Amino acid sequence: MKTNRIIASFGVLVLMFSIFSFTTSRQIDTGKAISNSEWKNLKVLPQNISEDSLKGLMRGYNAALGVKCNYCHAENPETKKMDFASDAKKEKEFARHMIVMTRDINAKNFNWENSKNPEMINVVTCVMCHRGNESPTKSLKEAAELKSVSEVTKPLKEEIKKSK
Repeated sequence: MKTNRIIASFGVLVLMFSIFSFTTSRQIDTGKAISNSEWKNLKVLPQNISEDSLKGLMRGYNAALGVKCNYCHAENPETKKMDFASDAKKEKEFARHMIVMTRDINAKNFNWENSKNPEMINVVTCVMCHRGNESPTKSLKEAAELKSVSEVTKPLKEEIKKSK
């Protein structure tokens, strides 16, 4: 019985991966670039990223983890506004680590066409493991408890609908 559950969970994860890999092709647009002086403290994202692309990526992270901006970004105590350049919160460094990790996974495992920019390959993404939760562990436990494929793919389908 436990073996069947493990096999079913693995099958569900493979199905989610397959569906997501065919529906995701987000590229970083560097078209409407902002001057380098405007972006402060970008360590893993390109310095020439456009404002639209940066906001789109951040919204994607918000949705993938089910969080708001203040999960990673600290508030400036003087202005009471978000200080996006601040490294005061450890979650921001965790996020950077996860961005680099997914880039490495994609570049090493999904660069079938020897892309000149393998960091732009976007097969494995945050939502695949987090599925709207701060902790991927919680999401994976929930996936193991699901009884049908439709239960597993529902959050993914909802996310795809939102992004259209």
